[in-house]
Amino acid sequence: MTKRTATQRDVLNNNPLIKDVLKSVVTSVEREFGIGAKKRKTTSTTTTTTSGSTDEAAGSVTVETEVTAETVVTKKPALVKKGSTAKVPIREGSFTNTTMPDPLVLPKTPEGCIKISSWNVSGLNASLKKGFKSYIKAEDADVVCLQEHKMNVTPMNLLDPTVYPFSWWGFEETKGYAGVAMFSKTKPLSVTAGLPTHPNPSVTKGRIVTLEFPTCYLLGCYVPNAGQGLVRLKERMVWDVAMKAWLLQLKEKGKQIIWTGDLNVCHKPIDLRNPSTNTMSAGFTKEERAGFQAILDEVGLVDTFREIQGEGEEAAGQYTYFSYRFQCRVKGIGWRLDYFVTDKDMMKDRVVESVIREKVYGASDHVPVVLVVKGAL
Repeated sequence: MTKRTATQRDVLNNNPLIKDVLKSVVTSVEREFGIGAKKRKTTSTTTTTTSGSTDEAAGSVTVETEVTAETVVTKKPALVKKGSTAKVPIREGSFTNTTMPDPLVLPKTPEGCIKISSWNVSGLNASLKKGFKSYIKAEDADVVCLQEHKMNVTPMNLLDPTVYPFSWWGFEETKGYAGVAMFSKTKPLSVTAGLPTHPNPSVTKGRIVTLEFPTCYLLGCYVPNAGQGLVRLKERMVWDVAMKAWLLQLKEKGKQIIWTGDLNVCHKPIDLRNPSTNTMSAGFTKEERAGFQAILDEVGLVDTFREIQGEGEEAAGQYTYFSYRFQCRVKGIGWRLDYFVTDKDMMKDRVVESVIREKVYGASDHVPVVLVVKGAL
């Protein structure tokens, strides 16, 4: 590049034509991309004509120069139609945190009541690194029901044995898949692993544990998913029939029933953010919804959360599962897959509250659900 004299640099730096060119470049970039925090260097080569002394006689001379300027640019923002709620939760005041709150403070168990917590941890090893134990301590439930722990051996002292001296684990035959566990402060009368009424009970050991207490049966359950492309929908239908038969057997024994866990179904359109586009998705097919409804009707059970919340507009937007993908948590795109289901008498006489711990997100892609009942189990 030709070396410039001081006089030439002064002329170029003060030349209004060069300034206009640079201003035009900056304006064009700002209009296209918007203003943001990221700086990008822009090099502009400008040709201009000016007067000055050269080796030739005085007259016009053409000079090329490189002018470097810093402009501030960002990516073009995504377009959202005016008034659209596609990228925000539909429920005012919904939690959108993606990590476990710290500190985590939760309500204490009311006097004279029992609190039961159910949580799909979506892999216990990962959950332990993201706040699992802080939730267990803050909730201080009398019984903890876990699903999808994905363990193949019983971990030592997962929960404080002085607080939860009784525990039971169910493992899936496939390594690193499914799995259930139950922890209790009080000893049950009996424990049943797996689903005895299933055509192949051995394959259900990692799916359900039933605890018998003096007043009720408590079932911690991880219902099989119908799978991508509904490849396991028939297996799911077999499970629903067997589940109904097991619940009917327990009801005949004269005790109340609490059925909890990740039941892998959105019972009604209000139970997921986008029902119209998911009628062929696992968890919201007409077959799965009908199977769940048949269990409720024939056994005489109720979905405690929906019974309390109702189905009005004010009850919409409450979910228990938010995919890690596509910022579903932040956008409020969720599914209510986790339940506490009880018999009608318990719902009427003993259920105090049935809630979703909406803010307890980050240690799993599910949040816990909690049931509080009067009296002892």
